[in-house]
Amino acid sequence: MKTILFKTAKYVISVFILLIITGFLYEQFSRAYYDKKQPSKDEFVFVKDRKIHFRKIGNSLKGTVVFESGLGGDYMHWQELQNKLSKDYTTISYDKAGILWSDPAENISLKRYSEDLDAVLTKTNCPKPYILVGHSFAGITLRSFIKDHSQDIDGIVFVDVSHPQQLKKSSETLKKSVTPPSRIVLSFLNEVGVIRLLYTFVPFTNSVPKEHFFNENVQHYFYKIFKGLIQEMENDKKLMAEAEEINNFGSIPLTIITAKYPNGIENIKDLSLTKEYLSIHNTLQKDLLHLSVNSKQIFAEKSGHYVTLQEPELIIDAVKNISIK
Repeated sequence: MKTILFKTAKYVISVFILLIITGFLYEQFSRAYYDKKQPSKDEFVFVKDRKIHFRKIGNSLKGTVVFESGLGGDYMHWQELQNKLSKDYTTISYDKAGILWSDPAENISLKRYSEDLDAVLTKTNCPKPYILVGHSFAGITLRSFIKDHSQDIDGIVFVDVSHPQQLKKSSETLKKSVTPPSRIVLSFLNEVGVIRLLYTFVPFTNSVPKEHFFNENVQHYFYKIFKGLIQEMENDKKLMAEAEEINNFGSIPLTIITAKYPNGIENIKDLSLTKEYLSIHNTLQKDLLHLSVNSKQIFAEKSGHYVTLQEPELIIDAVKNISIK
């Protein structure tokens, strides 16, 4: 009996090791392929000895629409919106430190986000004034830039953005329900190709079809956003605390676009937690109106969190309704 158990265990372990090796090789070949798709050198600027990647489209001299992605988000998130708005504006999107094609940074703070963005806009000769468009965690990361450069900003469009108090307001059960696996687990799954394989069959978000460019980009390039994503996730409380101190945008026109989540919250199946999430979310979205004396709220009735993908026309209209001086 012991001999049979030993042989079975040996077989199972051998198969497991073989799968890990196969997955690792699959991941490395995939990375080698997608690494070759790195953008040209003229789409990079150096900021404090770090390369930051950007995408600039349009040549209007009347101002620049600046796109800021959320947690772990890259420039490709904005490609549809950027292509459309570039007909009337200069537009720029970029990869934050440690995301996709941009080099990582050792420190993380709202000041660093502000300095990085300012350097990118300056070195790419983006004309002022700016209209800032931020999604999700950009409601946190943009605050220092807004404070430091308020004279250069003609308007802000916050798209279902994070609020500095959202973690404080959430129950422990709710926070646990949206907390991803640990860095160690995610890192292992990332290295052996499990995440790439998973997103081959399951979309990153159900907001759009699996074949949508957004889901395909996550599947192809998750390995290149992983470190930056983890750094932001592990420092979210720190960054939110810093953001809470920046609570006055003066009279800068501010449009808050709030998702209505008609199909519920992705990855939250418990109805009581969904109710709690939406209650907190709606309350804090309304509170964001106090950031500016010139603010308004628009509801994305058909969208979940990715209003950027589901109702991009709301964002385009919000930008165009901001009068550039």
